[in-house]
Amino acid sequence: APSKLINVGIIGCGRISSTMEMPGLFKLTDMARIVAVCDLDSKRLAFAKQRVETEYKKRLKTDAYTVKAFGDYHEMLADKGVDAVMVCTPAHWHALCAVECAIAGKDIWVQKPFSQTIHEGRILAEVVRQKGVILQVGSQQRSSKQFRTGCELVRNGRLGQIKRVEVG
Repeated sequence: APSKLINVGIIGCGRISSTMEMPGLFKLTDMARIVAVCDLDSKRLAFAKQRVETEYKKRLKTDAYTVKAFGDYHEMLADKGVDAVMVCTPAHWHALCAVECAIAGKDIWVQKPFSQTIHEGRILAEVVRQKGVILQVGSQQRSSKQFRTGCELVRNGRLGQIKRVEVG
């Protein structure tokens, strides 16, 4: 229902997750809340758990907000309290984690690239279709003004012949 909160689990608690994805979700406390975090690195996991709990305690003005922490994403996917999952792992894990999220019946938001090969992408698309879950790929940055302007300059030859591009 539109009034129901979406309970989100996050797989991968590294730089992208902590600097971009978590802060974005913190702004949506009336629509979605992080209820679980998962990472293989126990220090990252503990940091993410504490960060999310501290942020929601402040935003929700409560003394009690508990986030579940998992070292294995399969355990998180088995949790019925998680409605949707953000896949914020290194790129070579995106497709596998997203496929397993779909099989578990979880809606998915996955960092780009969503797969490493066309074959992986087709498998993911088919499983998402079969399971009837929602999949969104985090490619929103590509729509930002500075990226569009850069692409226009290159396409129109305004920068000359491009010999090398570095992105960081």
